[in-house]
Amino acid sequence: MKKLTTANVKVNQVMTKDVITVSLDSTVEKVVNKMVDYDVECVPVIDVEGVLHGLVTFRDIVMKVVYPLTKTRESRVEKIMSKSLVTCNPNSTLLDVVKIMKNRHLRRIPVVDAKNRLVGLVTDFDLALFGWDFE
Repeated sequence: MKKLTTANVKVNQVMTKDVITVSLDSTVEKVVNKMVDYDVECVPVIDVEGVLHGLVTFRDIVMKVVYPLTKTRESRVEKIMSKSLVTCNPNSTLLDVVKIMKNRHLRRIPVVDAKNRLVGLVTDFDLALFGWDFE
């Protein structure tokens, strides 16, 4: 049996595949509702073809909406989402992802295909579970 290491395990083996998403025209209120309903801190923003355009994090909402007391119900996610994203592909190794997360101080990295369509999300929690029984 081959020993599992971060150098030989692919991202698609540990990433979260059923990712909760919103569209570009979603309201911040809708994102907050999804975050609460699904107990997530990050929601990718995609278009109708599944192409990733940004991420809305709990911190984005607090820093860009709540703290400055913006009208939450009327704000659009496109205005507050993080747009400069670091992504990986399903065949990236965990070692690659761990290095990126460490060097860039990231807690999550979207996984996209060659057409930039969202296929999953690798989080620090996914990495914490590394070595447990996964398929």
